[in-house]
Amino acid sequence: MADDPPKVQPKATTPEGIKIEAAARAVLSSIIGPSVSEKREYGGVIWRRDATGEIGYTGPIKGFSEAGVDVGQDKPNMGCPPGTTPVAWYHTHPTKETNVGGDRFKMDWDKFIEGDKLLSDGHNLPGYVASFDRQFWRYDPPPAVDIGGGKMVVTEGPGSYGVLLNGLIKPGGKPPPQPRTITMPPLR
Repeated sequence: MADDPPKVQPKATTPEGIKIEAAARAVLSSIIGPSVSEKREYGGVIWRRDATGEIGYTGPIKGFSEAGVDVGQDKPNMGCPPGTTPVAWYHTHPTKETNVGGDRFKMDWDKFIEGDKLLSDGHNLPGYVASFDRQFWRYDPPPAVDIGGGKMVVTEGPGSYGVLLNGLIKPGGKPPPQPRTITMPPLR
């Protein structure tokens, strides 16, 4: 089917990691076209349902410029549904330049820097980005250490960032279907 994401060898090495990477690739494939044509970032958070391990995502959320999107990082549970855990986040880099006060500035579209890195490092989550040239990138925060009581804090090292060398994303795909929550009345 033409809307299916390209078949690629995942870089993730665990079954859950492969599902997360596939969800990131699929949702980014579905939004890179509009993101580039509108010159606006899009993004969201990928989550895992605690009870079933099912993978879903928030958004895609339309950003406020070509250089910014609030994926819900400051909301409780990063805006993910109750009973889920954030496991990654995703966004687009739609342009090479940005307009600030009428002046054009080159953007680091092929890197995780500043706010991107801060979001991943601060929440200890991998980040995915699709750039305007259809490259699919992943950033992993530095290792985290337990400072007591299960509270994890990212160490002072650099994270790792590199292009996924297993193919470009295919714009225009359909995003993966969102899991549906069905509520039933209590049994009597």
